[in-house]
Amino acid sequence: MDKENNEVASNPETVMEPVVEMPAQAPEEAAVVQETLEVPKEKKQPSRLHGFLVIFFATLVTMIVTFLVVIVSNINLASTVKTAKENANESSDKYQDIRMTFVDGKITKEYLSEDEIKAENERIAKLEAEKKAEEEAKKKAEEEKKKAEEAKKKQQSQKKSSSNASTYKVPSGAKIVYLTFDDGPGPYTSRLLDVLKKYNVKATFFVTCNRAQYRNVIARAYKEGHSIGAHSCSHDYAKVYKNDGAFFSELQGVQNVIKSATGSETRLFRFPGGSSNTVSKKYNKGIVSRAAKELGKRGYAYFDWNVSSGDAGGANNANAVYNNVVRNLKGNYSVVLQHDIKSFSVDAVERIIQYGLKNGFTFKALDTSSPTAHHRISN
Repeated sequence: MDKENNEVASNPETVMEPVVEMPAQAPEEAAVVQETLEVPKEKKQPSRLHGFLVIFFATLVTMIVTFLVVIVSNINLASTVKTAKENANESSDKYQDIRMTFVDGKITKEYLSEDEIKAENERIAKLEAEKKAEEEAKKKAEEEKKKAEEAKKKQQSQKKSSSNASTYKVPSGAKIVYLTFDDGPGPYTSRLLDVLKKYNVKATFFVTCNRAQYRNVIARAYKEGHSIGAHSCSHDYAKVYKNDGAFFSELQGVQNVIKSATGSETRLFRFPGGSSNTVSKKYNKGIVSRAAKELGKRGYAYFDWNVSSGDAGGANNANAVYNNVVRNLKGNYSVVLQHDIKSFSVDAVERIIQYGLKNGFTFKALDTSSPTAHHRISN
């Protein structure tokens, strides 16, 4: 022992560790400590379901984001295109050389070359011309179809009228027809004179001062043997029936026109509206009665009618005029009222003449000794 102590003392580098003595433990306690030290800790492992959910939700979020991006891009594109169209409509000259394209989600503006602009303009012009030609062709076809239908309808109506006319009971007697035409001369009077000349039929014209450009027709009618009668100057009821003085002033006015055209005055007269008119009451009570008496004193014969063509009322086509006249012709005499300022009424004259001649009627012009067919004076 002394020897070991001397060695330690002689060697300073040698360090002696102190010896610690552990307290004595019970056998049971020692076993528990040892067991505790030997149990390793378990690590938590992630489940497969957790991983699947993570992947699913990540994919879902990615799809939603992509979908929203596409929608926003489309909205922006539509808005841009709409704005471009509106601007182009406002000023086509400004935008006609620009082409907008959508590539990879972006709007690209390109300026066209002169050749491209020219080609585009030609293409548009061609399309517009084709569209216009198509519309015109369609319109023309519709018009032709309408005309064909009207012609067919007119032909059927004429055929029906002719058939009806053949069923009329032709009266017996003298059967004299006096065709009379009021309110002229007008644009159709010359055509009427041509028809009358064709069949050598004489008629009577009660003229006015209106439509001065056709007054030369009065001279022609007179020269060709037709009778010219007075029908007032203006044919304006308010002027004609204002008072007695105004009435005869109107008569003198038309007499001046007749004398200028024929070289002489007439003694044939027809009241505007006929002697039975009631419109004159509105302007002057009893004026027609007084005028009728005064006309007789002055050597005039006034005429009404006993056959009306209806061309101043319900009849508005040649067939209606024809039917109204031929079915009402009288056995003794017929003073027929028509208006040569109505084209459709003039159109019916030739057929009326043909019917009359075929069925033994004689056509004459009125004179002061002819039947007057007076109506009952209402004023």
